Amino acid sequence: MASLFARSRPLLERNSQTMMANNTNFSSSILDRIIFRAVQPTDIPRCYQIESASYPEDEAASKSTLQYRQHHAAPFFRCAFLIDNGGSTSHTDISNGNMGGMGSPSIGGTTSTSSSISRPVKSTPMNLTQTLKGRIIGYICSTRCSSFTEEAMKSHDATGKILGIHSVVVEEKYRNSGVASAMMKDYLSAMERLNSKEGILKVKMDKIVLIAKKNLLAFYVRNGFRAMGISSIVHGKEQWFELERDLPTDEDANKHECFLLDSFADVDKEGSGNPAGVVLLDESPGGKVGDVTNNNSFDDEELDDIMEDADDNNVAPEIPPRGVEWMAAVAKEFNQSETAFIWPLPNYEVSEETCVCPPKQQTPTASPNAYAIRYYTRSGMEVDLCGHA
Repeated sequence: MASLFARSRPLLERNSQTMMANNTNFSSSILDRIIFRAVQPTDIPRCYQIESASYPEDEAASKSTLQYRQHHAAPFFRCAFLIDNGGSTSHTDISNGNMGGMGSPSIGGTTSTSSSISRPVKSTPMNLTQTLKGRIIGYICSTRCSSFTEEAMKSHDATGKILGIHSVVVEEKYRNSGVASAMMKDYLSAMERLNSKEGILKVKMDKIVLIAKKNLLAFYVRNGFRAMGISSIVHGKEQWFELERDLPTDEDANKHECFLLDSFADVDKEGSGNPAGVVLLDESPGGKVGDVTNNNSFDDEELDDIMEDADDNNVAPEIPPRGVEWMAAVAKEFNQSETAFIWPLPNYEVSEETCVCPPKQQTPTASPNAYAIRYYTRSGMEVDLCGHA
């Protein structure tokens, strides 16, 4: 029986000594030439070619199964398309290091650019009227269902609240080059767009689910999935684990992760420690956070004090007034001595000299993560530092 869930070979190269696993230039070249788009009916033979070459016969989906998924659940079937880099060089084996033409024409060898296509942020802009030559090198396909069971996932339920991933697969010679991570990032973004208020879905989805083998748990966790435990689904001889990832909705726009932490607590003594509130944000307050200016707990004099305090702490230039007010209001609601607000600074570069992250996490293409932190008291005033938050 063909597998109905995410299988075991989207990333891992069978031969760990291949050039692709070690050649950074190769990986960069590949990612620069990839676009992501919805799979079309004419792409199914190429997808099946990758499927049948990647999995054992009892795990691989049949061509008719892939056709069913594309026909009934097309928005949830996306692929990574590798554009030829000129094709002027005769084909040689990639493991020999030739970065010229990608070989002779193959099944699904061209694509017309359209609104369904997305590209990595750093890629070169495309002419949206051109036809591109290349080939599909990987894909992710899913169907909707009402429950996370093998039986429910055999068919597509357009009103199902759960999106079940069946396959995350990359052609073998392109594994270990960042393709799967880039493909997953695009896929999750595409699903969030579909599920948004502006998306095409009449019935919104709650979450994305899949099962995976132990060796791939870290990959999915890095992409925002939670490991829920051992799956009751039996497929082959190996053990499977269930994972899920919530899909944000419009109602979640003003929701943020909040914690009440007890620092310096005695684990054997309940209620011990020094409590502080912690609020995790996606961006600087005043962006996605709700507008509280028309529904706040401060009078004009209190708000003036808050903004004056923000000016003293050099907060005003980067945080709009409503963001400052919002943090002060939340801190008053927490009613702790201090509440910390944390958000990432994506455009802030940290030098290697000031970075405290382990050397192995520092890469030439990724700057160390930087975060902004602000502390507010229960009275709504900002302070410079809180030693226990």
